[in-house]
Amino acid sequence: MGRQLAGSLLGIIGYGSIGRALAPIAKALGMAVLVADPFATVDDATIEHVPLEHLLGRADYVICLAVANEQTENLIGDTALARMRPHAFFINLSRGNLVNEAALVTALRENRIAGAAMDVGRARDQMPSPELTKLPNVIATPHIGGLTPPAIESQSLETVRQVQAIVNGEIPAGAVNAEHWTRHP
Repeated sequence: MGRQLAGSLLGIIGYGSIGRALAPIAKALGMAVLVADPFATVDDATIEHVPLEHLLGRADYVICLAVANEQTENLIGDTALARMRPHAFFINLSRGNLVNEAALVTALRENRIAGAAMDVGRARDQMPSPELTKLPNVIATPHIGGLTPPAIESQSLETVRQVQAIVNGEIPAGAVNAEHWTRHP
């Protein structure tokens, strides 16, 4: 039996460019959207900006798009997974080190969450661990999004646009620390 997206609640952890692109798609599919990102501003009144704990406890689908750094290491571990609803799905499309894979395996085996999907993991090749990928309620795919000819071309052109902006004394589009811009022509 499938699940209908319309009427469900999507929780987006990390509201950067991908999260901002995903939210309107989810809304077009009839989903309500929650966002947890302490560094982002949500300008859309139909999107609820909530603390991570609230998002985890309410969302039917939790998608992790957070930045990977020391503060977000194992962001999704035993405590976070315990807050999720038993019918909820966890999706990681960010980086493997955001997730404690052993905790995720346990939550999935014990049916504390319904399932998981990911294209990243902690293995040397950045794939999810074999133990995780063997579970029947897991979908694991290779992380190839950035390794297609159109994606490589797009990334290259975006890099050129950002360097050009810096050379022109402008803030590059998508700068994560634009408020700290200090370079002047």
